[in-house]
Amino acid sequence: LFGGLAGVLGGFAAVFGPPTVAYLMSRDAEKAEQVRVQGMMYFLGNVLLFGAHLRSGVLNADTIPLTVLMLLPAFAGMWLGFRLQDRMNKAQFLRATLVVLLIAGLNLVRRAVFV
Repeated sequence: LFGGLAGVLGGFAAVFGPPTVAYLMSRDAEKAEQVRVQGMMYFLGNVLLFGAHLRSGVLNADTIPLTVLMLLPAFAGMWLGFRLQDRMNKAQFLRATLVVLLIAGLNLVRRAVFV
């Protein structure tokens, strides 16, 4: 159910995180499996988004330089995330994942209400 929901929401709205985490939590997945599955979901989903943005014109010669520049903080965040993940046990990792999703969700609500 959660896997199907993740696929449908990812296809319609590029929202992969919450349903994927819920699916992995329901399976009681280990940290390494969670990171591996989420990484592949985000990678494959974003490859399709990349193509869609190229086709729609959102990603063009004017926007690509900033996009490439923003890869630097993304890679720094990934490096930091892997370092922190290595220091956490499974319960801490799960709690941290849920806190990050809560913050992201609250930010979406904030943006919707206070546009």
